[in-house]
Amino acid sequence: MGEVIAELFRKQIPSFLSRVSPAPLVAEFFRSHSLPQTDPPPEALISLGKASGGLTESLAKTFNILPSRTLTILPEGYPSPSPDFPVLFGPHPFPGQQSLRALDGIRDFIEKLPREMAVAVAISGGSSSLVADPVFPVSVEEKAVLTQRMMEAGAPIELINSLRIHLSRIKGGGLAALLYPRPTRTYIFSDIPGDSTPLVGSALMFPTPRNGPRMLQILEGWLDKNIPSSIREALSETPLTDFADRISPQSLDGGIIASSDTLLPVALDVFIDGGPCETFSRHLLTGELRGEAREAGKVLGSLILWKTRRSGRGSVWLCSGETTVRLDKKTLGRGGRSLELGLSLALALSSIDATVLSLATDGWDGNSSLAGMIATTRPLGDPVLAQEAYRALDSHDTAPFLEGHGMAVRTGKTGSNLNDLLVVVVPGPEKERL
Repeated sequence: MGEVIAELFRKQIPSFLSRVSPAPLVAEFFRSHSLPQTDPPPEALISLGKASGGLTESLAKTFNILPSRTLTILPEGYPSPSPDFPVLFGPHPFPGQQSLRALDGIRDFIEKLPREMAVAVAISGGSSSLVADPVFPVSVEEKAVLTQRMMEAGAPIELINSLRIHLSRIKGGGLAALLYPRPTRTYIFSDIPGDSTPLVGSALMFPTPRNGPRMLQILEGWLDKNIPSSIREALSETPLTDFADRISPQSLDGGIIASSDTLLPVALDVFIDGGPCETFSRHLLTGELRGEAREAGKVLGSLILWKTRRSGRGSVWLCSGETTVRLDKKTLGRGGRSLELGLSLALALSSIDATVLSLATDGWDGNSSLAGMIATTRPLGDPVLAQEAYRALDSHDTAPFLEGHGMAVRTGKTGSNLNDLLVVVVPGPEKERL
């Protein structure tokens, strides 16, 4: 049955990704969130991030905004809006000179807007590196180096974005200050699990308190002394900008269009309902999965295995969130957190019959060029294959292993970004293999 379920998953992935793309989610959001009648409707739109192409078209249609009064900033390779919508590109995941030029483009766009014109701002995951304005004396190159070191150390996205805020004059409310005194309405397409949604895009529209010395202490805990001197100076000596008094009183939080929690009901509807697993017991584990990907896979596997031994029926397990991978440059291969999470979980379940789907909704997991993986666990019970899989995990080189054994999922960059999805199907209880 595992192969049947795996093939079903593979066929349904395009439908799932279509359902979690900006257009249907924006439409669903505004069906349940009426537009404020007392505030001026937005007549201009700025959209940033991996999902900004779809957000621009959908929100422009919702508010009847002319394409010429929109500006979309997105990473290279992600779906753009139709050609009549102006677009700027920025680097991802690390800032560069193109980030500075993108910010210049935003400034030029804002300067041409009347000071009384209301502006909608849509922020999705991947926005942080697209625009940059480092605090003195930090260069954009030094900021990129520090961001890369923190990612390789396995730091969570909330901490990385908080660091970005401390080192930026555009984040932590800086974009809202640029738009002042214009009324604004901010919409979030979130790639951060839990209640840290304002940190999406490093809080471009939300004034955020800064404490440089405290942030430096936290950095030293992660990187020891491997911190550029300019960043030490900025955090310990330079007064950090506070935008709280430079925000329009008519700046509104429009709401969260979609988040990690959005994935779970859609996944049930697409992958489970109406299929061979429809009658199985359902377990929604969490919409806030965090931690080291490989370890999270082990823990989830032990939970599922323990419950399966005591169950008398088939089961479905779902969760979503954003794990991390701590990299050792000596063993850096081609992979990503979703691949490591899925493969680690599949290995943990290799003593029973199960099917594992692990999927990055942006379609590009780490440096792998893959969106995720689908595995039936039976083959991984073979000691030789299991040893190969463990070596791939140890070297963070999971993509070649998954490709070589027909487990890889490739979609290309999707134009969405709502964290990672994990779906596990266990047909029923059985004795473990010896």
